[in-house]
Amino acid sequence: MSLQAFRQYGMRSYGDIDLLIKKSDLPVLNKNLLSLGFKNKQENLSREDQIFIQAFSHQSNTFVFSEKEQKIHLDINIDVFWGEYTDKRIDIEEFLSDAQEADIYGVNVKVLSPLKAIIQLFLHHYKDMNSVFLLATRKSIKRKMFHEIYCMLKNNRNDISIDKLYDVSDRYNIIPYVYYILFYTGMLFEDKILQDYISTFKSDAGERLLNCYGLSENERREWKCDFYTRLESDNVYSLIENDLNDVDLEKIRINRKVFLGE
Repeated sequence: MSLQAFRQYGMRSYGDIDLLIKKSDLPVLNKNLLSLGFKNKQENLSREDQIFIQAFSHQSNTFVFSEKEQKIHLDINIDVFWGEYTDKRIDIEEFLSDAQEADIYGVNVKVLSPLKAIIQLFLHHYKDMNSVFLLATRKSIKRKMFHEIYCMLKNNRNDISIDKLYDVSDRYNIIPYVYYILFYTGMLFEDKILQDYISTFKSDAGERLLNCYGLSENERREWKCDFYTRLESDNVYSLIENDLNDVDLEKIRINRKVFLGE
């Protein structure tokens, strides 16, 4: 994505490596990773917690490889949606069907096409901006998120034309989520090209999402502060904690236990 968005290596910081695979490939992948010395961080979780991961996460497992002072965190993703998503999900085999080969520091790897990469990015950023757990535990609304979207659109005009992006977003039924991210990107970057995308994707469903957070209907609430306050805050949790109920707090607690080891 660093190459696709910024045309050079090393322009994106990261704390882990993400693999996107079909769920049916999990057994052979898990076996291969263990044989290479990776450790499954969730291997000692209870069955209840394993079920929680399957129900409320797009991830399967997180593997860690440690050697001397080097540590690699590898997240295995089997979906591009969040666990709470209830509509028809994207077929991952189809989503990966046009994956491309790329040379990354001399290593040949498969990567998503620019069109699929930005779809994944839209959904990833929407999740980060709306997950009660993420809002409560880290700074999950950052300027760099919108900079990535802007640069992906600017530097891949042919591969991510308005028509191509709209067609695939319509097919995946994600137009409101794409509009949501485009709208806030437009608040930070003034560009006619970007405004054309925003105008095309504008919808009533997307408009209804704009001033809300929460990944499901039953946890969705309105923000009591504006976008810039959320963007600049180093403690977004303080902006929402008084609005959370016992169900929200229990969900945060379980997520902390399962994903943060707390």
